Amino acid sequence: MDALIEQQDELLDATDYWEESFISGAFTVPGADEDWTLVLHFDGGVGIQPRFLEVLSAGGRAVTHSSNGGKPIHLFHWYEDGELRTTFEWATARGGSTPDALNTVMREVGFALSEEESASETHVDTEAAVFALAERLTGVRVTEELLRDAEYQLGHVPEEPAEEWTGIVIDITDAHGERLRKEFTREEVDAAVERARAEANAPGE
Repeated sequence: MDALIEQQDELLDATDYWEESFISGAFTVPGADEDWTLVLHFDGGVGIQPRFLEVLSAGGRAVTHSSNGGKPIHLFHWYEDGELRTTFEWATARGGSTPDALNTVMREVGFALSEEESASETHVDTEAAVFALAERLTGVRVTEELLRDAEYQLGHVPEEPAEEWTGIVIDITDAHGERLRKEFTREEVDAAVERARAEANAPGE
Protein backbone atom coordinates (compact mmCIF):
# COMPACT_ATOMS: atom_id res chain seq x y z
CA MET A 1 0.00 0.00 0.00
CA ASP A 2 2.92 2.35 0.66
CA ALA A 3 3.98 2.07 -2.99
CA LEU A 4 0.43 2.95 -4.13
CA ILE A 5 0.36 6.08 -1.97
CA GLU A 6 3.90 7.09 -2.98
CA GLN A 7 3.17 6.79 -6.71
CA GLN A 8 -0.09 8.71 -6.34
CA ASP A 9 1.75 11.50 -4.49
CA GLU A 10 4.41 11.61 -7.21
CA LEU A 11 1.69 11.90 -9.86
CA LEU A 12 0.05 14.81 -8.05
CA ASP A 13 3.37 16.55 -7.36
CA ALA A 14 4.23 16.51 -11.07
CA THR A 15 1.51 19.08 -11.87
CA ASP A 16 0.34 22.34 -10.32
CA TYR A 17 -3.34 21.50 -10.78
CA TRP A 18 -5.69 18.63 -9.82
CA GLU A 19 -5.22 16.06 -12.55
CA GLU A 20 -7.91 13.43 -12.93
CA SER A 21 -5.49 10.62 -13.76
CA PHE A 22 -4.64 8.38 -10.84
CA ILE A 23 -2.75 5.32 -9.64
CA SER A 24 -4.86 2.24 -8.98
CA GLY A 25 -3.89 -0.85 -7.00
CA ALA A 26 -5.59 -4.24 -7.34
CA PHE A 27 -5.21 -7.59 -5.62
CA THR A 28 -7.08 -10.88 -5.27
CA VAL A 29 -8.91 -11.65 -2.04
CA PRO A 30 -11.17 -14.55 -0.94
CA GLY A 31 -14.86 -13.68 -0.79
CA ALA A 32 -18.28 -15.29 -0.91
CA ASP A 33 -17.98 -18.60 -2.82
CA GLU A 34 -15.02 -17.41 -4.92
CA ASP A 35 -12.11 -15.02 -5.18
CA TRP A 36 -12.72 -11.33 -5.82
CA THR A 37 -10.57 -8.53 -7.16
CA LEU A 38 -10.32 -5.59 -4.79
CA VAL A 39 -9.33 -2.27 -6.36
CA LEU A 40 -8.14 0.71 -4.30
CA HIS A 41 -7.46 4.19 -5.59
CA PHE A 42 -7.40 7.81 -4.43
CA ASP A 43 -8.90 9.75 -7.28
CA GLY A 44 -11.50 12.20 -6.03
CA GLY A 45 -14.35 9.96 -7.16
CA VAL A 46 -13.75 10.07 -10.91
CA GLY A 47 -12.08 6.72 -11.42
CA ILE A 48 -14.63 4.00 -12.04
CA GLN A 49 -17.10 5.23 -14.62
CA PRO A 50 -20.48 3.50 -15.21
CA ARG A 51 -19.44 2.19 -18.62
CA PHE A 52 -16.47 0.38 -17.02
CA LEU A 53 -18.60 -1.13 -14.24
CA GLU A 54 -21.16 -2.34 -16.75
CA VAL A 55 -18.42 -4.27 -18.55
CA LEU A 56 -16.69 -5.48 -15.38
CA SER A 57 -19.92 -6.86 -13.95
CA ALA A 58 -21.01 -8.69 -17.11
CA GLY A 59 -21.79 -12.25 -16.07
CA GLY A 60 -21.10 -11.41 -12.44
CA ARG A 61 -21.19 -8.68 -9.81
CA ALA A 62 -19.37 -5.43 -9.10
CA VAL A 63 -19.70 -3.36 -5.94
CA THR A 64 -18.05 0.02 -5.54
CA HIS A 65 -18.15 2.68 -2.86
CA SER A 66 -16.19 5.83 -2.26
CA SER A 67 -15.82 8.66 0.23
CA ASN A 68 -14.44 12.14 -0.24
CA GLY A 69 -13.39 12.36 3.41
CA GLY A 70 -14.68 15.90 3.61
CA LYS A 71 -18.42 16.61 3.92
CA PRO A 72 -18.37 13.54 3.99
CA ILE A 73 -19.98 11.95 0.92
CA HIS A 74 -20.30 8.16 0.73
CA LEU A 75 -21.33 6.84 -2.68
CA PHE A 76 -22.47 3.26 -3.25
CA HIS A 77 -23.13 1.34 -6.49
CA TRP A 78 -24.16 -2.30 -6.98
CA TYR A 79 -23.99 -3.75 -10.51
CA GLU A 80 -25.25 -7.17 -11.48
CA ASP A 81 -24.55 -8.63 -14.95
CA GLY A 82 -23.96 -5.20 -16.48
CA GLU A 83 -26.95 -3.52 -14.82
CA LEU A 84 -26.88 -0.85 -12.11
CA ARG A 85 -29.23 -2.37 -9.53
CA THR A 86 -28.93 -0.05 -6.51
CA THR A 87 -27.09 3.23 -6.07
CA PHE A 88 -27.20 6.02 -3.51
CA GLU A 89 -25.39 8.87 -1.85
CA TRP A 90 -28.04 9.15 0.87
CA ALA A 91 -29.78 5.93 1.83
CA THR A 92 -33.15 7.73 1.80
CA ALA A 93 -32.75 8.55 -1.91
CA ARG A 94 -31.88 5.33 -3.72
CA GLY A 95 -31.71 4.79 -7.49
CA GLY A 96 -30.99 2.04 -9.99
CA SER A 97 -33.21 -0.56 -11.64
CA THR A 98 -34.05 -2.17 -8.25
CA PRO A 99 -33.53 0.61 -5.68
CA ASP A 100 -35.29 -1.29 -2.88
CA ALA A 101 -33.71 -4.71 -3.44
CA LEU A 102 -31.21 -4.22 -0.59
CA ASN A 103 -33.60 -2.62 1.91
CA THR A 104 -33.58 -5.52 4.37
CA VAL A 105 -29.81 -5.80 4.58
CA MET A 106 -29.39 -2.02 4.55
CA ARG A 107 -31.54 -1.77 7.67
CA GLU A 108 -29.56 -4.62 9.25
CA VAL A 109 -26.27 -2.72 8.85
CA GLY A 110 -27.75 0.47 10.29
CA PHE A 111 -29.15 2.57 7.44
CA ALA A 112 -32.36 4.56 7.87
CA LEU A 113 -34.30 4.29 4.62
CA SER A 114 -36.82 7.10 5.05
CA GLU A 115 -36.85 10.62 6.46
CA GLU A 116 -39.08 9.41 9.29
CA GLU A 117 -36.59 6.69 10.24
CA SER A 118 -33.72 9.18 10.05
CA ALA A 119 -35.50 11.54 12.43
CA SER A 120 -36.30 8.85 14.99
CA GLU A 121 -33.02 6.85 15.01
CA THR A 122 -29.66 7.60 16.56
CA HIS A 123 -26.71 8.65 14.41
CA VAL A 124 -25.17 5.88 12.30
CA ASP A 125 -21.61 5.88 10.98
CA THR A 126 -22.55 5.86 7.30
CA GLU A 127 -19.02 5.07 6.15
CA ALA A 128 -18.95 1.94 8.31
CA ALA A 129 -22.44 1.04 7.12
CA VAL A 130 -21.38 1.27 3.48
CA PHE A 131 -18.41 -1.03 4.14
CA ALA A 132 -20.73 -3.48 5.91
CA LEU A 133 -23.19 -3.42 3.01
CA ALA A 134 -20.40 -4.13 0.52
CA GLU A 135 -19.23 -7.02 2.71
CA ARG A 136 -22.73 -8.54 2.67
CA LEU A 137 -22.72 -8.49 -1.14
CA THR A 138 -19.18 -9.80 -1.67
CA GLY A 139 -18.11 -11.67 1.44
CA VAL A 140 -14.98 -9.50 1.53
CA ARG A 141 -14.22 -7.76 4.82
CA VAL A 142 -11.96 -4.77 4.24
CA THR A 143 -9.61 -4.23 7.18
CA GLU A 144 -6.54 -2.12 7.79
CA GLU A 145 -4.42 -5.26 7.79
CA LEU A 146 -5.87 -6.45 4.48
CA LEU A 147 -5.08 -3.18 2.71
CA ARG A 148 -1.68 -2.80 4.37
CA ASP A 149 -0.33 -6.30 3.71
CA ALA A 150 -1.77 -7.04 0.25
CA GLU A 151 0.48 -7.45 -2.80
CA TYR A 152 -0.87 -4.83 -5.20
CA GLN A 153 -0.67 -4.75 -8.96
CA LEU A 154 -0.31 -1.04 -9.71
CA GLY A 155 -1.41 0.79 -12.82
CA HIS A 156 -1.71 4.38 -14.03
CA VAL A 157 -5.21 5.30 -15.22
CA PRO A 158 -4.84 8.28 -17.59
CA GLU A 159 -7.00 11.37 -17.56
CA GLU A 160 -9.83 11.22 -20.08
CA PRO A 161 -9.69 13.81 -22.88
CA ALA A 162 -11.92 16.78 -22.17
CA GLU A 163 -14.74 17.55 -24.55
CA GLU A 164 -14.27 20.54 -26.82
CA TRP A 165 -15.92 23.70 -25.50
CA THR A 166 -16.54 27.11 -27.01
CA GLY A 167 -17.45 29.20 -23.98
CA ILE A 168 -18.83 29.34 -20.45
CA VAL A 169 -21.85 30.92 -18.78
CA ILE A 170 -21.81 32.27 -15.22
CA ASP A 171 -25.33 32.53 -13.83
CA ILE A 172 -25.60 33.40 -10.11
CA THR A 173 -28.48 34.65 -7.98
CA ASP A 174 -27.49 36.01 -4.58
CA ALA A 175 -29.40 35.85 -1.29
CA HIS A 176 -31.17 39.12 -2.14
CA GLY A 177 -32.50 37.84 -5.43
CA GLU A 178 -30.02 39.83 -7.51
CA ARG A 179 -28.99 37.88 -10.59
CA LEU A 180 -25.64 38.04 -12.37
CA ARG A 181 -25.40 36.38 -15.78
CA LYS A 182 -22.35 36.68 -18.03
CA GLU A 183 -21.19 34.76 -21.07
CA PHE A 184 -17.53 34.40 -22.03
CA THR A 185 -16.10 32.93 -25.22
CA ARG A 186 -13.25 30.45 -25.09
CA GLU A 187 -10.94 33.10 -26.56
CA GLU A 188 -11.82 35.48 -23.70
CA VAL A 189 -11.18 32.77 -21.10
CA ASP A 190 -7.84 31.80 -22.67
CA ALA A 191 -6.76 35.46 -22.76
CA ALA A 192 -7.68 35.93 -19.09
CA VAL A 193 -5.70 32.82 -18.13
CA GLU A 194 -2.64 34.04 -20.01
CA ARG A 195 -2.87 37.45 -18.29
CA ALA A 196 -3.11 35.77 -14.88
CA ARG A 197 -0.08 33.59 -15.63
CA ALA A 198 1.93 36.58 -16.82
CA GLU A 199 1.08 38.53 -13.67
CA ALA A 200 1.95 35.56 -11.46
CA ASN A 201 5.32 35.10 -13.18
CA ALA A 202 6.22 38.80 -13.28
CA PRO A 203 9.22 39.72 -11.12
CA GLY A 204 8.32 41.35 -7.83
CA GLU A 205 8.71 45.07 -7.43
